[in-house]
Amino acid sequence: MSDEDYLLELWAKNICPNCGKSIPPGQRVGSGQKSKGGFCSLDCYASFYQYELTERARRISEAMKRHGES
Repeated sequence: MSDEDYLLELWAKNICPNCGKSIPPGQRVGSGQKSKGGFCSLDCYASFYQYELTERARRISEAMKRHGES
C-alpha cells in the first residue's frame, strides 16, 4: 500500500494518521487534498509533515536572503 493509499484510507475512516485519534465531523484539518491526509489538529499536521515544512521554510529563507542581496 502506498503512502497516498494509506492516507486516503484513513481519510475515509476519519482517523488522524499522526496520532490515530478519531476525527469528529467538521473538524478535519490539512492541506485540503485527500491524498495528503486529514488530521485532528494543526499540531498533528505539522508533526506529520515536519521535515517537509522545515525544508520549505529553509528554501524560502534562502531565496529571501538572495533576493535581499541583489
